[in-house]
Amino acid sequence: MLTLQEKLANLPTTPGVYIMKDENGKVIYVGKAVNLRNRVRQYFQNSDMTPKTRLMVKKIKDFEYIVTDTEVEALILECNLIKEYRPKYNVLLRDDKNYQYIKITNEMFPRLVTTRKVEKDGAKYFGPYVSGYSVKQTIELLKSLFMLRTCKRKFPDQLGKGRPCLNFYIERCLGVCKGDIPEEEYQKLVEKAVKVLSGKGDEIVEELKKKMFEYADNLMFEKAQEIKNKITSLEQIITKQKVIYADDRSEDVINYAEDSSNICIVVLIIRNGKLINKEEFVLKNDEEVFERFLEQYYSDVVAVPKEIILPHEVGNGENIEKMIEKLYGFKAKIVVPKQGEKKQLLEMAKKNAEISLVNKQRIENYYIEALLRLKNMLNIEHDIEKIESYDISNLAGADNVGTLVVFEEGKFNKDLYRKFKIKSFEGQDDIRSVKEVLTRRFTNLEKHGRLPDLILIDGGQNQVNAAVEVLRSLGFNIPVAGMVKDDRHKTRDLIYNGQELSIQKDGLVFKLISTIQEETHRFAVKYHRELRKKHLYESILDEIEGIGEKRKLKLFRTFGSIDNLRKASIEEIVKAADIPYDVALKIKEKIGI
Repeated sequence: MLTLQEKLANLPTTPGVYIMKDENGKVIYVGKAVNLRNRVRQYFQNSDMTPKTRLMVKKIKDFEYIVTDTEVEALILECNLIKEYRPKYNVLLRDDKNYQYIKITNEMFPRLVTTRKVEKDGAKYFGPYVSGYSVKQTIELLKSLFMLRTCKRKFPDQLGKGRPCLNFYIERCLGVCKGDIPEEEYQKLVEKAVKVLSGKGDEIVEELKKKMFEYADNLMFEKAQEIKNKITSLEQIITKQKVIYADDRSEDVINYAEDSSNICIVVLIIRNGKLINKEEFVLKNDEEVFERFLEQYYSDVVAVPKEIILPHEVGNGENIEKMIEKLYGFKAKIVVPKQGEKKQLLEMAKKNAEISLVNKQRIENYYIEALLRLKNMLNIEHDIEKIESYDISNLAGADNVGTLVVFEEGKFNKDLYRKFKIKSFEGQDDIRSVKEVLTRRFTNLEKHGRLPDLILIDGGQNQVNAAVEVLRSLGFNIPVAGMVKDDRHKTRDLIYNGQELSIQKDGLVFKLISTIQEETHRFAVKYHRELRKKHLYESILDEIEGIGEKRKLKLFRTFGSIDNLRKASIEEIVKAADIPYDVALKIKEKIGI
């Protein structure tokens, strides 16, 4: 195996991507270069580096590289590898708010759904949406207007099988599952929904107004009123899309605000002359962070406009334009305006970024102060940066589960949340459950990130003692506190070192602990309910002779729940799962006719 120095000596002078690794072989940084030899060697020869880069270089124990034909290919590959490995020292476009998108799927009778993940699956994506409520409201309005389906039924396999769901009966879906709706008719409604979500809703309003007047002229006032209600609903969506230009131009306006530690980048998304959305990214401030952001953002975005408006020239601008052309098949132009409407939009984006940065700093200051007070209250020597919080949930000993929630650097880190199904025993025993969960967590260190600075247990002294016992047996000395609830199951105090500490007198600490406890309890209850629902469905069908895994899966996909299965006729059950009549009769007898 070659040493680091031998690898450096054999680097090629071609464009490519380099992948830095630490002593455990974990990828900690991915970079690109026009000349791999010159760029990689700089890390080990240049003393004029930022503190962050200097710290990273100390951790580099190995590296790999991939040669590319051009600098643009290196840029695209770098972006893809950063998404795959999420290296610690790269700029990561991980948005704190985890925005939602509205998705129109690519399948027979496309579905209207929400998602937090954008994939290259041929579907149409719209967003991101800052407000979850706004997404839900928009989906409901579109369902009432165009009656698009939201169910998970697979067509054509399930076409004409089973009863329509509730949405059909309350006129929120056409009921295409019945098999009597032509695809062409449905597709026209899909295209109208796409127009609305693309900022072209005014066209649909005009069409509806013509229909409304026709009905009114023919004295069909009830129909006219229905159309008027739809117009009102549609206008609710349109009014949220602020008109920026008189024409139908589309562009992204990007600006930022920064302080010594953070940078907030705001993207104003303008489509067809309307501001349809705003996206924010708060990142750690570092050299060339704005340029790195642009590279990653446009390597995998839902839609790219013909113009990208920036506050100043960027060194990688030409490569970004070439990358967009290679990835999306058309040319986009980076524009830096000096005056006029575009300059005013840049100022709007900057103002939004400044406000977000101030708000983030306020929140950070709150958590810094709250964690400092908690540290002093518990008399812990080290700073508290990472807290792990555990809860046990069961119902009369059934479906016994444990959950882990992580609070790190002032926010909940959902990537590190974990679920534990208790395996070592059956029945209700919180102490044994705590021991099993903590043992499994601290004997599998790689899966859970770095060790916590504090462990919180949803429980009292007995649960704390169980956790401490496990940690000591494994050689860990981590502070453990119990979160005590009052008679109304609300946060009251902390149990620590055998004493009950009152936290209600300190508003900051009380709010911090109660927030963590509520999130921990929410996650545990959610997991427990998922298991209960799954077991309820499985247990009833498993008791019926003639129902195997395949038939059970078909029934579940068609009816979705025991209640829906109970409402179905024997003929519908026979048709849905292709089962004999006598087996369908057994199902009805078992679940209640």
